[in-house]
Amino acid sequence: MIFDWNDFRKLAEELWQIETEAAKRTAISRLYYALYWRARNLLEDEGFVYRQSEQSHQQIWQEFKRRGMTHRAIAFSGLELRDKRVEADYFEEVENIEKLTNSAFAIAEKITVYLEQIEKKTQN
Repeated sequence: MIFDWNDFRKLAEELWQIETEAAKRTAISRLYYALYWRARNLLEDEGFVYRQSEQSHQQIWQEFKRRGMTHRAIAFSGLELRDKRVEADYFEEVENIEKLTNSAFAIAEKITVYLEQIEKKTQN
């Protein structure tokens, strides 16, 4: 059975409600990966061939930059969300975890809207 990456998003939303820094940090990370995989799968559905020898995340966001306006918006938002994930995953001190988490979810919502726009176009 193929893993449903949206389950990471559901988990992230649950973790977002927990009032601990560990939960917030983990929510950001799971949220990023849910959207990364959704974006990657969309590209593959459009014919993109993933190159195993290159950095996967950079490769995906760069490919989005090469396409139309909506794709580029996904790329820039995806990179911004990745930066939030890096801060949550690798920095010992985060100045304001609540603000970081809320910002990550706002960015994720933008990415979701853009992805849905592309998905609707490809279904028609």
